[in-house]
Amino acid sequence: MMQIWDTLLYQPLFNLLVFIYNLVGGDIGIAIIVLTILLKVVLAPLSHQSLKSQHALQQMQPKVEELKIKFKDQKEVLSQELMKLYKTEKVNPFSSCLPILIQLPFLIALYQVFSHGLASQNLDILYSFVQNPGQLNNTFFGWWDLTKPSWPLAVLTGAAQ
Repeated sequence: MMQIWDTLLYQPLFNLLVFIYNLVGGDIGIAIIVLTILLKVVLAPLSHQSLKSQHALQQMQPKVEELKIKFKDQKEVLSQELMKLYKTEKVNPFSSCLPILIQLPFLIALYQVFSHGLASQNLDILYSFVQNPGQLNNTFFGWWDLTKPSWPLAVLTGAAQ
């Protein structure tokens, strides 16, 4: 199972990171930013679908609360009425979760690439068409070492979120 994970997710993302690293002139910080933006753009339709479904569920919330009050002692009738409401409004209550679940493996693999892939010994898994840089320069703009913990970077990341 781990071999499938590596082949389908980890290695392609790692190779893309090294490819971008080579394109941007050997700055891993810029390569990480570009890779993150690319993955965000690729996953944007799923994010949009999830947000759209969440918005539809939020718009229905007053009707759901009304049904909960009306059938508070009748759990079976409440669930039937909720299903009818979802059907008439053409909303699937699980449709907001599925796109997020599809994105999750990509985000986990991206995290693994950033946490384990920056070591130069991982360069042996590069595809033949990706140039091996020999060693990755793990600094951002030549002065910020991304392999060491950094509280200013953590604060900056949190603020960006």
